[in-house]
Amino acid sequence: MQNSSKSRATGFLKGFFCLSLLVSAFFTYRLHKKSNYVPERNLIIEQTDDENLSHLFVNKNISNNYKITNFLIKIVKLFGYSANFGEYAIPHYASLFDAIKIVASGNVVIHKITLPEGVSVVQFVRRLNKDENLSGEIEEIPQEGSLLPDTYCFKYPTKKQSIISMAQRAMRKFIKKEWPKRSPKCTLKTPAEALILASIVEKETNVEREIIAGVYLHRMKINMKLESCPTAIYAHKKGDALEHPLKYSELTIDDPYNTYMYNGLPPTPITNPGRSSIIAVLHPQETDNLFFVYEGKGRHTFAKTYEEHKRNIARVRNISIDKVK
Repeated sequence: MQNSSKSRATGFLKGFFCLSLLVSAFFTYRLHKKSNYVPERNLIIEQTDDENLSHLFVNKNISNNYKITNFLIKIVKLFGYSANFGEYAIPHYASLFDAIKIVASGNVVIHKITLPEGVSVVQFVRRLNKDENLSGEIEEIPQEGSLLPDTYCFKYPTKKQSIISMAQRAMRKFIKKEWPKRSPKCTLKTPAEALILASIVEKETNVEREIIAGVYLHRMKINMKLESCPTAIYAHKKGDALEHPLKYSELTIDDPYNTYMYNGLPPTPITNPGRSSIIAVLHPQETDNLFFVYEGKGRHTFAKTYEEHKRNIARVRNISIDKVK
């Protein structure tokens, strides 16, 4: 009788052990089985509780059974795998366990948006509005020249206005740092003036910035018009691109931004200048030159007199000097 009881107990334990192994194997298989998940975009975790996370995984084809998923999520939480809010890159056909590990890691997707040097506020606002990774409306259009060109990183959820604020803070910080270090050759009176001239230099060239800054400062010193073509373009388009080469007739537009018509600096910057152009204006190369023409291959030819300038234009454009206006 005693032996019979022992046999039944032993049989029960063996059966329980085998059943436990089968259950463990089944759930291990469900955890590590490849899914049918094919991402259209990154997975966004808004609610991290077990129920909502289970529904999300089922809806996204990472799992196909809500109850089993919910149970497994509760089990793996005991081992420290708890979901975190944010946006995650889940690979194709990821297993349930792989997905849980990723959303528990906190390694959210980092997005980037670039504001290149010389891009106007109008153009950058257009770029922000096209970025599907940003949310919200732009509440306040920033002033031209207030954004520092750079690549800005952000994560979900970030608003478009937040990117603008980041770029504005970066510009204020950069100007605050660099303005006190300006050269004595920089005769500009305020950081605002420096930004305006830097924006003109930015649109004129990406080389020889210090020399061109020196030419403009020399013109300002003798009360000569800056006569910068980019300012005439801005007078016409207010930050949008001109769809054709600037015509001679377009230089006479009556607008305070047009430095062919108005003396001194324009009212505001005409674009968002980069660090190199700002530094060039704060540390210009002193020069007696008053004119320059683009030679090609990143170089300009400079001149002290208008007659010399006309000869340079005729040579560069391969035309007779009497055709130079």
